[in-house]
Amino acid sequence: MEKKYSLAEFGYTAILGKFAGQADGAVWLQCGGTVVLATVVSEATEEFPGFLPLTVDYREQFAAAGKIPGGYLKREGRPTDDEILKGRIIDRSIRPLFPEHFFDKVQLAVTVYSVDKENMPYSLALLASSLALATSKIPFLGPVGVCEAARVDGEWVYNPKYTQAHTAEVRLIVAGTEEGVNMVEGFGEGVSESELVDVMFKAHEFIKKQIIWQQQVQRDQAVVKAEVSDKFDFALWERLAREFATPERVGTIFVADKVERGSRQKNLVREFHQVYASQIVESGAPLSLVDYVFDKVVKEVINELVFTRGERVDLRGFEQVRPISVEVGLLPCTHGSALFNRGRTQALVSVTLGGGQDQMRVEGLMEDKSRRFMLHYNFPPFSGGEVRPMRGPGRREVGHGYLAASAIDKMLPSEEKFPYTIRVVADILESDGSSSMATVCGSTMALMQAGVPLRSMVSGIAMGLLMNKGGQVRVLSDIAGIEDAFGFMDFKVAGTEEAITAIQLDIKYKGGLARNIFEDALAQSRRGRLHIMGEMKKVMSAPNEKLSDLVPQIVSFRINKDKIGAVIGTGGKVIREIIEKTGTSIDIEDDGLVKIFGHPGEGLDLAVSLVKVLGGQIEVGSRYTGMVKRLAEFGLFVEIAPGQDGLVHISTVPRPQQQEFMKKYKEGNTVTVEVLDYDKVSGRIRLKVIE
Repeated sequence: MEKKYSLAEFGYTAILGKFAGQADGAVWLQCGGTVVLATVVSEATEEFPGFLPLTVDYREQFAAAGKIPGGYLKREGRPTDDEILKGRIIDRSIRPLFPEHFFDKVQLAVTVYSVDKENMPYSLALLASSLALATSKIPFLGPVGVCEAARVDGEWVYNPKYTQAHTAEVRLIVAGTEEGVNMVEGFGEGVSESELVDVMFKAHEFIKKQIIWQQQVQRDQAVVKAEVSDKFDFALWERLAREFATPERVGTIFVADKVERGSRQKNLVREFHQVYASQIVESGAPLSLVDYVFDKVVKEVINELVFTRGERVDLRGFEQVRPISVEVGLLPCTHGSALFNRGRTQALVSVTLGGGQDQMRVEGLMEDKSRRFMLHYNFPPFSGGEVRPMRGPGRREVGHGYLAASAIDKMLPSEEKFPYTIRVVADILESDGSSSMATVCGSTMALMQAGVPLRSMVSGIAMGLLMNKGGQVRVLSDIAGIEDAFGFMDFKVAGTEEAITAIQLDIKYKGGLARNIFEDALAQSRRGRLHIMGEMKKVMSAPNEKLSDLVPQIVSFRINKDKIGAVIGTGGKVIREIIEKTGTSIDIEDDGLVKIFGHPGEGLDLAVSLVKVLGGQIEVGSRYTGMVKRLAEFGLFVEIAPGQDGLVHISTVPRPQQQEFMKKYKEGNTVTVEVLDYDKVSGRIRLKVIE
C-alpha cells in the first residue's frame, strides 16, 4: 500500500509501497526535482562466504538531466568513476551496521531518475538506501543519516545547493547513526583539526533529525526484521578458537617484519587445524568458516595484548611512524618521478605534463567538465605477495586514487599560471598498509621534481583506533595492514603544514565516540603528518625551478575575442592546417586565451607567429616567410598566415629594379617579408621583400 512521508525541514518526500514491489525494500525519495530510487534485496547463502556479501550499485540515468550519453552506443555503460565513488560512500556508511553473524547476500541498487541541477542526488541516495534497509526484513542496525557541509566564502553551509557546493573552498560529507558519526569524506583548500571536529558534530545534529524521521517511518510500516540464525555454528568455533588462541600463542606474532609475522600467523592457523582436526571432520564445517572465526578471535586477542604489552603488533610505539626513504628523478625519461618508501609500503610515482587536448572530458548529470589533473592509482597483486588476475582498476583503486588526488588538487597552480595538463600514475610496488597516503607523499615529490609549482607540499598518514574491553582507547599512527583489520576506527588524513586538504574516516563501532577522542586522534595525526613531511623535505623542499627538457613547451597569450573565428576558420580548417604544418596542438578559450603546446623549435615558433598574425597581433618590423598568392600590376600579394595576405607594393622596390622584380616572382614562390605597416581597423598589411 502506497504511503508518503515528508521531512519538511530538509524538503524530502519519501514514497513507499508504490515502486519495485518485489524488492525487500524500496524507497522513492524526492527533493525538489531530484528523484532517486533505492531498492534492496537479500538472499540466503548455503555456503559460508567468509565475508558479508554486500553489493552497492549507484547509477545515474542521463535521461534524469535530459541528456543523451555520448559515444556510439548511446546508452549507459559500466559505472563511471564518480558513480563508483558515490557507491563507496554508501557502502562505507552502512557496511558496519549489519549483525556480526549475518552473511546473506545483500544487493543495494540506487538509481538517479531525475535531477534539477540544484538539489544534488548524492545525499539523497545514501538516505534512501538507509530507509530502504530500515523498512525491509533485512536485519540492519541502522538507520543512517547524512549531511553535506560546504565552506563558502569562509562560512559553513549545511546541506548546500549545487551552486554553493560547486564553488566551495572545502566540502565534507558526514554520515552517522543516532549514537554518533561513522563516516566522513572531505577535501578542499584546507581545514584545521578543530574546525573539522566542529563541523562533524554540527552535521550530526542534522543527521539525528533524519534518524528520528526514519524511525517514525519504520514504526508506521510495522517492520518485522528477520532473525539471524547461527546456521554455521559460530558459537562452537568461537569457543574452540578462544581455548586455543591464548595470549601466549598469539603473542608470538608480535614481530616487526610483515613477512615473518605472516609466516607465524599461518603456522598458528595450521596448528589450530591440527589440534581440532577431528571436530572439523565431524562437524563438516568448511575451512573458510573455521578460518574466519579463528581470525576474528585472534584479532580480538591482539587488540587486548596491545594494551597489556604497551606496544603494537609490529613492536612500534603508538605514535611511531615507520622508517621513510625518498628518491626523486630515478626514471630518466619521464617528466618527473619519485619512489616513496614507508616501512614495507612502496609507491613508484611518475608525472607527465601535456597540453589542453590531453585533458579528460567527463560527462555528468550536473555538468560536463574537463579535468586537467588526473591521478591514477594501481595496486598490482605482487605488491602484497598475491597471485590473482591483473585487470582494470577496481573500486578500491578508484577510491584510493580519488582520495590522493583530492589531497593534492587544491595545491596545484592555477591553469592561468601553469597551463599544462597533469597526469600522475602511482604504482604500489609493495604494500603493508596506507598505500593511498604513500601515494600522496610520492605524488608530491614527483610533481616537485617535475617542476610543477605547488602552492604547498602535501603529506598524508593513516591512523587507527583501538578500544579494549575496559573501554580504554589507544590511537595508532601510521597503521600497518594487520592493524587496519581489527581497529574500531581508521582514518586517512592528508594536508599541508597548515591544514587538512583531504580526509577519509570510517568508524566500525556502532556507539558514538566522544569529541575528545576525535580531537586527540586528529592532533596525533597532525604530528605524524608533519614528521613525514620533514622526512620528505630532507630530499626536496621546493619544486624545481625549471621543467625537464623532455617537457614540451606551452606558449600562452591572448587575442581579441572577435579574432577567434579567423584563427579557427570555417569548420576548423585554418587551425587544423596550422597544427598539421607545425606539429603542435592549439587550444583557444572563449575569452581569447590561446595555448600552443609543442617542443621548442621552428614548429612551435611558427605556430605562435601564425596565430598572432590571424589574431591581429602584428608588429611593424616583424618578419615572416610566406607564399606568393597573386600577382598584380602594382605588386605581390603574399600569404603570411592561412587566409591572411599582405601587399608588397611595387613602390617598396627601387625604380630601376621594379621591372626585374615583377618578373622574378611567380605564384607559389616562398618569400621572406617584413611588415611596414598594419592598419588594425581595415586589417590591411603593407610588406616589403627581404632579399
